Amino acid sequence: MPKLPLARVQPGQRLSRPVKTAAGVVMVQAGTELTAALIERLRTMGVEVVAVASGGSSARNEGLLADQAADVEARFAGHEQDPWMMRLKAIVLRQLAGADDTADA
Repeated sequence: MPKLPLARVQPGQRLSRPVKTAAGVVMVQAGTELTAALIERLRTMGVEVVAVASGGSSARNEGLLADQAADVEARFAGHEQDPWMMRLKAIVLRQLAGADDTADA
C-alpha cells in the first residue's frame, strides 16, 4: 500500500487507508475510489499524501512507485560512502514501499 503525494494520485485508484483530519476525524473512508473531483477537494483541504491500494491499477501504482524510487536514488547519489545517508535512504525507500508504515495517511 504505497503512500503517494496527492499530485501523483490518479482517478480510479482506491484509498487503502482512510484520510483523516489532524484530530482523527475520517474525511474519506478506506476503499473509496478516487475521482478527479475528490482529488481536487482533498487538495483544497490541505491533504498532501494518501495511501492507495496496490491492487486494481497495480501497473500504474508500480510505475509511480518506480518513479519515486528513482527520485530517491538520484537524491542520494554521491553519498554511497556515508553510512548514515545510506541508512536514511533505506528508510525512505521502505516508507515509500509501505514496509515501514507507521502513520496514517
